[in-house]
Amino acid sequence: MAGRVCKRAGQEAALFLTRKHLWITAIATFCLAAHATSSLSFDGGGYVLDLEIGDTDRPVVASVTFHRLGDAQGVVLRGNFRVQAFDPRRQELVLVYGGGDGRVEPFTLTVHGSRASLEVAGRRIQAPFRWAM
Repeated sequence: MAGRVCKRAGQEAALFLTRKHLWITAIATFCLAAHATSSLSFDGGGYVLDLEIGDTDRPVVASVTFHRLGDAQGVVLRGNFRVQAFDPRRQELVLVYGGGDGRVEPFTLTVHGSRASLEVAGRRIQAPFRWAM
């Protein structure tokens, strides 16, 4: 009887440790994935654009938060924009938003190095661009 109890306790301990190991692996994977983001930004002419970059095998623009002057919250755009060019190494970006959300006018953001141009509402705004990847 005592042998059977010890064997059962050993099996339960092994199952517990296996589950704990799987949880630790899952949490570590999530933390690495969550860590793998960075942001880029444009700030000029009363507009601020914050770009969230997902660092997977190849960096991608995951979302754009569009702010107008005085708009602290901004509007998050996800998947309803086109990235025509994105090369962080050469610091080149062309991003086009054609509309779809009534709170944000269609715009085009063009970046070469630290110089950026935002075309929005019939205006072309020149401003520095921050590559903080």
